[in-house]
Formats: sequence, structure tokens, C-alpha cells
Amino acid sequence: MAALALAAGCAGAVLGAAGAGLARRLGGDAPGDDSLAPAAASGALLAPPAALLLPPEDWGSAAIFGAFLLGIAWLDLRAGVVHVGLAAPLALIGLAKGALGDALPAAAVGAALGYLLCVGVEHAFRALRGRDGLGRGDAWVLGAAGAWVGPGGLGPVLALAAGGALLVVLVRDRGLDRGASLPFAPALATAAWFVWLAGGGAAAAGWDRPP
Repeated sequence: MAALALAAGCAGAVLGAAGAGLARRLGGDAPGDDSLAPAAASGALLAPPAALLLPPEDWGSAAIFGAFLLGIAWLDLRAGVVHVGLAAPLALIGLAKGALGDALPAAAVGAALGYLLCVGVEHAFRALRGRDGLGRGDAWVLGAAGAWVGPGGLGPVLALAAGGALLVVLVRDRGLDRGASLPFAPALATAAWFVWLAGGGAAAAGWDRPP
């Protein structure tokens, strides 16, 4: 088990760096730190749970999902943007996996509902506060994640992401400032990863792994 976790950590580091490298190419000249080390370290930490919790036939899905999520998180932290070139392929792969696993309706509903939920919150926040809260890139991320976790996983993803983001703000600012802000896509990506694992990996788009 220790050897498996070690091997998964090494593979996760490579995949994390690969995801961030793709994000760097898509981000072009966007300002920010170009180091791939944070993404590699995150991949090394996040991969072992997948290797230990998922059956071997789902490891490929985990590699794809994790690499894209790390790329999305890395670019948002680096430059404050979410590139459609990362979110759209992630959504399409999730839909394809749903189709292969007889869970296409759940994957499609999850993707559409995730996107529309974020867009609704975006417009409501702007109407109430007169400024932007969520960005449209966050809607892309939640929509892409919804194709993997299905509609049943969206609530947990949002709850974990919001709780994690709030904790980061509290620790960073030593309090809660009404004007505080931080990139939300990394929180969504992290939450989507753990909800997908909890839902059983490849069959999570249907939120029910067949016996």
C-alpha cells in the first residue's frame, strides 16, 4: 500500500506539472508566477487517495480529471483567469464518460445545472451589491465539474468550495472583510476532486456505482 501511494504521488506530481504546463501555454503572457512546483506538489498530495480509493480501471479517469483541475486552479491563482480551453475539454470528457457509462443524462444535467447555478449567483450578486462576485469562469468550472459528479454532487462541491474559500480568507486576513476576494476556481476544483472520489470515481456522473 505504501509503494502504491508513493507511485501515485510521483505520477500525480508529473500530471500536476503537465496540467499547469498546459495552462501556462493557454494563458500566454498573463502575469503571475510561472513556477509549476505548486501544481506538482498538489498533484503529489492529491493522487494517493485516488489510487487507494479507486479501482485500477478508474485511474486513467482520475489522471485526466486531476490534471485538468490542477491546470484550472494553477492558472486562476497565477493570473486570475479561467481558460475555456481547460474547462470545455474537461466538460466534454465528462460527458463522454457519462455516455460510455450509461449516465449521459446525469452528466448533461450536472453540467448544465452547475453552469446555470453559478451564472444565476453571478447576476444576483451584481444586482444586490452593484459589483461582481463570481466570475463567468467559475461557472465554466462548476459546469465542467458537474459533468463528472452529476447533479447530486453539485451541492457538496459548492458547500466544500465555499467553506474552504471562507477558511482561506479568515486565515489570510485574520478576519472577514466584506470587500475580501480570492480566486474561487481553485476551491471549486479541489472540492470537485474530493466529491468525485467520494462518489466512486468513474460512475460518479450517475452518482451511483453499479454493483
